[in-house]
Amino acid sequence: MNVGPQYEPDDPFKAAARLHQSRYRAAVLQVDYCEYGNRLTEVDGRALLNYYDGLGVRSELRRRYPRYSKKRDADMLRSEHIPFNMLAPLVGRPGLTRLVLGAAFGLDLGGPYETRLEWAPEPADSYLGDRTSFDSYVQGVGADGELVGVGIEVKYTERGYRLGASEAARVRDLESTYWATTRESGLFAADGDHGLAHDDLRQIWRNHILGLAMVQRGDIAKFVSVILYPAGNEHFTMALHDYKGHLVEGARASVRGCTFEDFVACLEGDAEVDALREYLAERYLVRDPHNNSMQRTALRAAADAER
Repeated sequence: MNVGPQYEPDDPFKAAARLHQSRYRAAVLQVDYCEYGNRLTEVDGRALLNYYDGLGVRSELRRRYPRYSKKRDADMLRSEHIPFNMLAPLVGRPGLTRLVLGAAFGLDLGGPYETRLEWAPEPADSYLGDRTSFDSYVQGVGADGELVGVGIEVKYTERGYRLGASEAARVRDLESTYWATTRESGLFAADGDHGLAHDDLRQIWRNHILGLAMVQRGDIAKFVSVILYPAGNEHFTMALHDYKGHLVEGARASVRGCTFEDFVACLEGDAEVDALREYLAERYLVRDPHNNSMQRTALRAAADAER
C-alpha cells in the first residue's frame, strides 16, 4: 500500500488526517496519487472518486458544479467536497433530514424541508454584499409554524485564516453590512466588538450574520448556524466557545457545533443510510495520535455543553 508523500509542516491533526486520506485512497479506492498521497490523479478526480456513489451525492454535486475543479474534486484532504458526501443525501429525504436536524444538531424542525448545497441568498448585494455562502442550507418549520433556516459550515483540518483585502475593508468600516447586521440583530453583547473579526472567529461570524441578514430581510423568522467539524480539530471547539462569549446569553443557542463523530453516529435507517454511515466513518473519522481517548471525550463533552 503506497500512501505517497506527506507534508512535514502539517500540525498533528492535519498530519493524521492527510495520512488517513492517503491510506483510504491506496487501500480502499486502490488508485494512484498525484503529488501528495491525499490527492487523486486528474483521471480519478474527474471520475468523482472523491464522492460517495449513492444517495444522489454525485448528481447533486454536478447539479451545483457542472465542471471539474482540481482543488474540490481531486484533493481528498480539502473540505470543499465533504458537504456533498455528508449533506447531499438529505435532499428529498425528509425522514433523514429530520433525524439529522434533531439527533446531530439538536433542532426540532418539521417539513416541508428545503436543502441546498453551496448556497447563498440573492441578490448578494442586499445581504452582506460579498461572496459569503453556506456549505449547506436547510430550511424547516418551527413549533409555531415559523420558517427556520439552518446554515451549516463544514470544516476538516482548517483553522483560522488571514484577512483578505476586500474583507478587511468591510471589517474596518463600522458602517459596513457586517457591522450593521451585527448591531441590528441585537444578539451580540457589545456593538462594534472587534474580537468578532479575529482570524479564529471571522468565518463563524460571517456565516452567522449571513443568516441573520436573512432574518432581517424577512426571508425566515429564525436562524441557527452550525459548524460541523471533526473532534480532533480542537481549533473549532475553542473557537465556538470563544465566539459564544460575544453573544448575549439568550442567543448562544443560535450557534452550535457538531462533530463528525456525532453526526455519523446519529445516522440510522434503511440499508442505504447504513451504507452511508459506514462510508463516512471509514472515510473521515481520524484516529488522532496526539489525542488520547480521555482528551477526545472531554472535547465532545465541551461541544455538547455549548449546544
